[in-house]
Amino acid sequence: MTTHTRHRPVRAAQLLASLTLLAACAGPGAGGENTGLRIAVAPNAVLDAATAGLRTDRELTSEAGNVRFSALRNPDEIRTQLTSNSVDVLTLPSNIAANLHNRGVDVRILGVVGGPVDVLVGPRDAAPSWSSLRGATVHIPFKGDVNDVLFRHLARENGLTPGEDLTVVNHPGLPDLLTAVSAGEVDYALLPEHQASLALSRAASVGRPKKQILTLGEQWRKATGQRSLPTYAVGVRGRFAEDHPELVGHLHRALTRSARGAADRPAAIAPQVARRTGAPGPLVTRLLDRLTPTYRSARDARPELTALFTELAAASPALVGGKVPGAGLYVTEGP
Repeated sequence: MTTHTRHRPVRAAQLLASLTLLAACAGPGAGGENTGLRIAVAPNAVLDAATAGLRTDRELTSEAGNVRFSALRNPDEIRTQLTSNSVDVLTLPSNIAANLHNRGVDVRILGVVGGPVDVLVGPRDAAPSWSSLRGATVHIPFKGDVNDVLFRHLARENGLTPGEDLTVVNHPGLPDLLTAVSAGEVDYALLPEHQASLALSRAASVGRPKKQILTLGEQWRKATGQRSLPTYAVGVRGRFAEDHPELVGHLHRALTRSARGAADRPAAIAPQVARRTGAPGPLVTRLLDRLTPTYRSARDARPELTALFTELAAASPALVGGKVPGAGLYVTEGP
């Protein structure tokens, strides 16, 4: 009895040491939970390609442990996954990050992905200029969304008043507009990549070829003098970033390597991207070769993000949650 009693403190100390060691070795989940790193990516060919390298990055895996991926199928899932703490890192439109942050959701911008663009496609014989749109009808998905607002703003900057010099027709979704462009039923349409390239390919196959007229990114740069139009971001839960500052640095480096890999070896990753997004492999290869995906930290891209949010807040405050977000939106640790 005496011997059993004497060993109790020793065993308790051993148990406490074991639990401490387990907690230290646990993944980066809140409260020491062994959740690893949970990443959600939208099924967009360029975004998927730019983040594809995270799936096999040895440095990231070594630091984070198990790295798991899921797909974000619609904007509602962004808020749901963030508020339920079921995701740590995700791709999302930068204005949605601003909107959710302004509404109290724990999300910050880790960095921005360059490469995804919105393309104005039009008739094969149209001039690649705003003047070719005078008297035309332009079809745009989602009335009041970012691309609708930016297109109207840029049209005015280039001497065209929507509703007077050109007609804008909004569609409630992307699939119906994609089908109409593919069938040659509309002349001008604003489409995101990879859907724009897919529509051009399909239109050519039915004998109604179209071409790229303008891109919003290029026109934004010309109008504002900004380096880029940062419409897509890599977001992170704020608490996660605060709890794991070293992992934030690893994420920045892994994302830089991943985007560079997509730009340097498009054919090598195209089959995987095609499988996850549904875009044809050859189209993905051509798209990545042309767009050259990049990754930049929020600290580097903040001036461009601020310029975008300022314009959106003036034109349609609801898009960014009512106001230009403050410094708290941005993760400043890392490069």
